[in-house]
Amino acid sequence: MDEINKKILTALFQDGRVSQRSMAKRLGLSVTSLNYRFVKLVTEGIIRRFSVYVNPNFYGKYYGFVSFENKQRLDKDYIDVSVLFLEKSNVYMIEGESPSHLEDEIDEMSEELDMEPRMVYIPTNQKPVPLSGFDAVLLKALMDNPRAEPIEISKATGLPSKAISKRIRSLTERELIKILPIVDLSKADILTFGVFSERIKELSQLERYSFLKFIEGERGLYVCVAENVGEAREVLKSVREVDTDAEIMIGVEYDVKHDNALKEIQKVIERYENITKSNLF
Repeated sequence: MDEINKKILTALFQDGRVSQRSMAKRLGLSVTSLNYRFVKLVTEGIIRRFSVYVNPNFYGKYYGFVSFENKQRLDKDYIDVSVLFLEKSNVYMIEGESPSHLEDEIDEMSEELDMEPRMVYIPTNQKPVPLSGFDAVLLKALMDNPRAEPIEISKATGLPSKAISKRIRSLTERELIKILPIVDLSKADILTFGVFSERIKELSQLERYSFLKFIEGERGLYVCVAENVGEAREVLKSVREVDTDAEIMIGVEYDVKHDNALKEIQKVIERYENITKSNLF
């Protein structure tokens, strides 16, 4: 894979809705050339699909993280994000009805794997909120086509395109949603890595490389992408200079599912099905 394709992929990790015109301008390519490369990345299976990450707090649920020794991969309905790492751990983001429900799920995972978790992290400052009708309709449209333009979403839903643009921007900036490419890392020749630290606020250099992050106080987890090993080495060196105890993990596979969010979205839409779209916002 050449350097331009790597830059296309890393740009999509940062913003899965970035337009091809914008990427073309950034990379010094014609839109036609960029489109050819983009389509090829998809047809060759390097970009498998795009997924909509939704913070479970946004639809009334709680979330937490757990890691286990990577002897076996788990596939549970309550797993929203999974990242498989090369050395020691698989990390899972799970969701539940309450913090105690999350603990029950972790116990279930431990029993199935016949091992104790290496790390458990359930943020304590969570404030789940009910999903609004407007947001349910908007998110359903995004899940149908994560890279759809606001005007396309407006035609499909009847929602005003200006309100759509404003809301997507707001939800993204608040890190309640994120559109992500699901990439076959074995074909992509880029590097993903995770950093868990008790001094996460001192590792702001990871912001430009992260595509998923979860922070509470001084603790947190960044999942990052770099174009090559050399770039990753320099970034991780800077992490060690700040926090020698940070847990650094090299990623080999990841997945982001929005099945649980979609179930909640459909429940809200059903409740609002007799309300005109103009009254949803």
